[in-house]
Amino acid sequence: PLPVERPPNVFQVNPHDFGIDGSTMVSASGVTYLVCRNVTEEARVYSPVAVVGALGDLQDKDHGRRLVGLNELVVREAEELGLMRVEEDLILYGKGFRPIHEALASTNSPFLPGITGNEAAALKLVLSAGIEPRNGDSWRTISDLSPEEKARLVEALASHLSSVGAPQSLMSELTGYVYELTGEEPGTPLRDAREYATLLNACGKTGNAWIGISIAMGSRGWVMREAERVLAEYRSSVARAMEFAMRREVREEMRNIVVLKGGTEIDPRQISSVASILSSSNLLPPDKPLVALAQEGGIVKVSARASSALVEQGLDLGEVMRVAAERVGGRGGGHKMAAGAEFPADRTTLFLIEVDGLVGEVLARARAGKQLRLV
Repeated sequence: PLPVERPPNVFQVNPHDFGIDGSTMVSASGVTYLVCRNVTEEARVYSPVAVVGALGDLQDKDHGRRLVGLNELVVREAEELGLMRVEEDLILYGKGFRPIHEALASTNSPFLPGITGNEAAALKLVLSAGIEPRNGDSWRTISDLSPEEKARLVEALASHLSSVGAPQSLMSELTGYVYELTGEEPGTPLRDAREYATLLNACGKTGNAWIGISIAMGSRGWVMREAERVLAEYRSSVARAMEFAMRREVREEMRNIVVLKGGTEIDPRQISSVASILSSSNLLPPDKPLVALAQEGGIVKVSARASSALVEQGLDLGEVMRVAAERVGGRGGGHKMAAGAEFPADRTTLFLIEVDGLVGEVLARARAGKQLRLV
């Protein structure tokens, strides 16, 4: 990135200045926590919230979807205080409080073709695995299943994904490290750190940031009920956006990038969630970054995602977004793996040509073993 002059009265704590990757090793929430806990020991009680922030930033990229680096240090501190428990288990949305089939149908990271958003198909899969979905008058949850039943469910999922042509690599996204907040009530969206992050994300993306902040600061009761209402509406909206995004005609593969043309069908506030879900679904070419677009009025908003393999080859989406957007009269930036931009709608074609060319230049230089600085 180009050097930025810092005001003399501003002190910036930036992990990148210390050789720490802020896109995988620690999130802004983690940096904030580490600063605060070095000011006062009382801040250590917020260590679980810092873990929630890291998971919300999708930094669980290590094997088994584990947090590493400074994020892992924060996890250990939360464990030492008895505020967090870490175990390997199925990673499905609402596994502790939703019926098994609803948890499967509600899971969109990764997106499960034929299952996500389809409760009837999910229930059929559960029954095909020989799993009894009810216990008397009550629906069973994923957490109620025995290890043997979980193994059968995983086998049924793998068989289903194979039958619809989905890559088996999707299965690796469904099992791994689960981060549980022991101080939160079982059977609520706050018990699992990933679900907690989803709730906060929904509040932020719908103009209800105050609700998310209140929850993170400890408010419950009517604030929690309002947060759950916002979450339910947001998830329904994202599900509709994903249904649109899965249409082949709205995805275009260029020479070096894959483009999702959301137009006005996808709310710009949801385009980053849609991009994250698609990029984690393994349904797109792994050798090309995703560039998702959504329009509101005369402005197009962009959310881009790249695989770790592309980043290792030297791709920095933050720089690509910044340079391409500036060339068409917009603005952009972000991390190497996840970035965004916005620009005038009548410059869409030119913007995509710029991005495609910049990505191509970086990858071509990488193959030739040379470094490229974007200007």
